[in-house]
Amino acid sequence: MAIRQLEDMVGASLFDRTTRNVTLTPEASDFLPIAEKIVGDFDIAIQDIRATAHQRRQRVAIASVYSIATKVLPDIVKDMADRNPDIHVRVRDGNSSDVRRRVRQNEVDFGVGSKEREDAELEFTPLFRDQLGLLARYDHPLAQTGAPVRWADLAGWDFIGLTIDTATAPLLEQIPELPETIRLPRYEVSNNSTLWAMIETGLGVTTTPALSAPKADSPLRFCQLVEPTVWRDVSIIKRRGRILPPASIEIIRMIKTALRAAAKDNIIEPANEGTA
Repeated sequence: MAIRQLEDMVGASLFDRTTRNVTLTPEASDFLPIAEKIVGDFDIAIQDIRATAHQRRQRVAIASVYSIATKVLPDIVKDMADRNPDIHVRVRDGNSSDVRRRVRQNEVDFGVGSKEREDAELEFTPLFRDQLGLLARYDHPLAQTGAPVRWADLAGWDFIGLTIDTATAPLLEQIPELPETIRLPRYEVSNNSTLWAMIETGLGVTTTPALSAPKADSPLRFCQLVEPTVWRDVSIIKRRGRILPPASIEIIRMIKTALRAAAKDNIIEPANEGTA
């Protein structure tokens, strides 16, 4: 039936048929090399798609805020690499604005960062929330006891702030009667590496999310900030309608597992499984 349909389409017979033999007509002989090339090109195209799909399954690109990129992802990437030697992972760290931009521009498969406002191109799935706290050098008067600190207690101390395009800056703007030293910081930087380096010199104090809290052997100390308690919300970010590759889905699952293990003292709270 397929041959008859093709013959009807081209308006010529392609085979001479007898009871004993079937041979190509002159028209079919002329068409044969072209047909063989078309079929060969199609087979190569299918093989290329399969190879590309296989490589795609082994490659993951992530954009992440500093706390996840430094505190959670290293162990996850190491675990995945141990189980899958062919995996390739590309991590782009930055503030939440950077993360959303990279996801929007298809530079990465998904991002981990904060939501600023509704976005028609992006889908946000709540991942966790953590409290903002004080970050200061171990010998700073506000950090020596490790006890919770009131926002009002920061008045008069040199403050190192983050620029407005970070997730922390909008949170500070929501605090009523914020000390002027925080509202108009003496120093301002745009990334956490610079921020922490300045704190280590004793230049001033800052605020940081609980997940970013330094290790016990660090010269820096983290203290809860209260009155009021301020939370940072972090989500998985992807383009609307995008289907994530299996490796990305696995990394997100591992991030959620790691966050459940990191939850402590009610200052780091993973999102409910029903919403995450």
